[in-house]
Amino acid sequence: MAEPSIPNVRILESLKIKIGEAKNLYSGTKDYYCCIKLDQEEVYRTAVQEKTDCPFWAEECDFGVAKKFRILGFYVYEKDRLIKRLENIVGKVALRRDELYKYHGREQWLPLTLVDQDSEVQGKVHVEIRCGETLNGDNGTSVNKVAVRVIEGSNLTIVNRHCDTFATVTFLSPTRTETKKTKIKRKSDHPLYDETFFFELVKHSNSHGEKYQFSPIEEDITKIELKISVWNSSSAHIGEVFIGEVKIPLSAIDMSTATHKAWYFLKPRENIVNRSQKNDIGSVRVRINYLEDHVFPSKYYNKLRDIILKSPEISPTSSSGAYILGQVVRERIDAACPLVRLFYHHEQLTEFTKALAKHEISQTADANTIFRGNSLGSKCIDEYMKLEGMHYLYDTLKVNIDEIHDDHCSCEIDPAKLRDGEILADNLAKLKEYVEKIFKSIVDSAMACPRGMCKVFYALKEEAKNHFPDNPDVKYSAVSGFVFLRFFAPAILSPRLFRLRKDNPDSLVSRTLTLISKTIQTLGNHVKKDVLTTSSIKEDYMVPLYESILNAEHVNGIKMFLDIVSSSSNANAKDPEAPIVLKEGYMIKRAQGRKKLFAVKNFKKRWFRLTNHELTYSKGSDCSALCTIAVDKILAVEKVQEDSFHMQNMFQVIQPERVLYVQANNSVDEKQWGDVLSNICRSNHDRLMTYHPAAYINGEWMCCNSQSECQEGCTPASGSKQICLTKADVDSDREMERIHSLFLANIDKLEKMRDDLSWEIYHSEVHHNSCVIDSVYQGPGFEPHIHIEDHKSCYKTVQSIMDEVITLEQHHKKYVERVQRETQYGSEHSPIGDDNYMFGGQYGELLTDR
Repeated sequence: MAEPSIPNVRILESLKIKIGEAKNLYSGTKDYYCCIKLDQEEVYRTAVQEKTDCPFWAEECDFGVAKKFRILGFYVYEKDRLIKRLENIVGKVALRRDELYKYHGREQWLPLTLVDQDSEVQGKVHVEIRCGETLNGDNGTSVNKVAVRVIEGSNLTIVNRHCDTFATVTFLSPTRTETKKTKIKRKSDHPLYDETFFFELVKHSNSHGEKYQFSPIEEDITKIELKISVWNSSSAHIGEVFIGEVKIPLSAIDMSTATHKAWYFLKPRENIVNRSQKNDIGSVRVRINYLEDHVFPSKYYNKLRDIILKSPEISPTSSSGAYILGQVVRERIDAACPLVRLFYHHEQLTEFTKALAKHEISQTADANTIFRGNSLGSKCIDEYMKLEGMHYLYDTLKVNIDEIHDDHCSCEIDPAKLRDGEILADNLAKLKEYVEKIFKSIVDSAMACPRGMCKVFYALKEEAKNHFPDNPDVKYSAVSGFVFLRFFAPAILSPRLFRLRKDNPDSLVSRTLTLISKTIQTLGNHVKKDVLTTSSIKEDYMVPLYESILNAEHVNGIKMFLDIVSSSSNANAKDPEAPIVLKEGYMIKRAQGRKKLFAVKNFKKRWFRLTNHELTYSKGSDCSALCTIAVDKILAVEKVQEDSFHMQNMFQVIQPERVLYVQANNSVDEKQWGDVLSNICRSNHDRLMTYHPAAYINGEWMCCNSQSECQEGCTPASGSKQICLTKADVDSDREMERIHSLFLANIDKLEKMRDDLSWEIYHSEVHHNSCVIDSVYQGPGFEPHIHIEDHKSCYKTVQSIMDEVITLEQHHKKYVERVQRETQYGSEHSPIGDDNYMFGGQYGELLTDR
């Protein structure tokens, strides 16, 4: 009986990284920045922290991984103050992909190591070896030889922006060493060498004239090694730069087959000794969240998805699948992220948040503490505001934040921190001016608040009013806690984290933003008072500021704002259509031939800017647009095959009359531009169903060889098979895989919870006594008790979840076993030298253990 076919599984990887700080850098007090690299491809860079040996960055980034990688690297650079382009590498942290699960979710210090050629090895080489070749020797005798064919390399290290490589093959035996070299292949990190070299398997005599006087003596094959080394010769003043090598003992090759053909990962040189290494060159503090999701087709998640999506209907809420997930995970934000995106995709988020809010409010005795904890409901609403409200934040705060950065004025009002020459009254006046501008921007933006957020705020307000009918201010405090404390104030404090700035503020601007953020947060905390006092203010130096801000006029302004954003009418208002910059930056574009029919279509660096209305490019960020493409005129956004222009990270923006070819800075940048462009034009009515993945060059499409430039595409376009799309382009199946993984990682807690519930049901039936279940099945950091209102319904949900999680895991295990059986070790996708390249890390351990 034939085995069932392997399902169409998507492997999706993502990284969320926080770069905190570095300490004890051996270079001393200098200017430092840190960058993140995937196999030496830079994907993120922090701001430069000046004049310090302990730079503090506190920057976060998250991105989808566009291609397979082996090493995640953190590189600390020292920037020269006199020569701006001169940068020195202080050290690096290199983490293998299959070991990232060990660092997942934990903030920790990691030691830096020095960087040299052998620590920067990456890439792989394709080799073919034929043993037992019998050829005629110089004296007519038959001589056994080994043939080594260097076929190609892949993903080789680029040195000084060039990759002109060659390979050497060295025959190593106890009696001799013989080296041969390929031709140089220029301008490619995927060079095709395809050269064969022959080495005799005989001992060579040291005396002249003695060779082959008698029968040749065969070498001991168990002591022979072949070494294939790859070098970069692109830099004349530096010379040849080592890229990597691989050693292949002939004894490790199956001699029963005529040919051994395999891919090998390149490795550092083994014979490099006594390299200068400092014991302590510093360390860097980071937090890494790495996710590798193996997403099955939608039908595999249907039952578990139904359990989760029915959560708003389940009464009591503590018996719902979503609520149970929030109780078993260590960090509730881990559960909130996939839950919010899942309910957002299925347009049930309002009902979901309403159910969580109703449950949390029912457990709250004091209206002053409503939504002040880290409950699942609070985390879900926080996550939703980030998902839905980023454009709203940008439109409301961007101009003011930019003004504060550009003015670069001191607003310090703490007398103990005033610098020489500063006048306290002037600083206070400037700070009041900034606070008033931001306050006005916020209260005037009420009608621009996204419709979805208004619906959630309305639900929160109504639940709070119903539970605390005698408290007239609870309708404000329930909403202000989210809008001001969790939304506006954090965005003002850390504008780069909320994409309001591309760079981090320096210490002076950061202090100003801190004071403004604290003031806005205080205003949000005082909406329940008509007459405000300063008696509860902790910092005495803030009293003069608060005396001018905390008054009835400002409080009434906040109340009016909260009334609008939480009103039922505004919940159905039309979304604002003001132009909002979604992404911008330099990229390389190919000329479209718009002006001259037979003009040379060369490549030029241009500044690209995408808004919710149009895509433009210009010579610089402050220059007028050279070309404008309306968003509703974009028919498709797709990748371009590398062999079209022999350039990596290219994508195409297809328009009715022409195609714009663009090269992004790296694979992550390409994915981000492709995603945001695709999302913004996904609802266009004239989107293409097919496209050409290669370019039209020299009179034909390189992908299908069609000679008509107007020929219909030969490949299905992304999203062409989807019948309908929700307003949020969320991958429901991927979110379900995340939820399944979280349940699986906490399966022991689910089992303990089920057993406790079973015992409580039995105890209740026998003794007619219901009680509260202690959360003994949870790890540290949780509330001491979980109130389960209905043991039987909760038990039923937990058992259903466990059944589906175990069933799904069985599908995962069968899939991995099948893929591992059918994957040839030594193939391009599973090269020799890294046993965990296909399925490594925590995912592989889970499959092995279960």
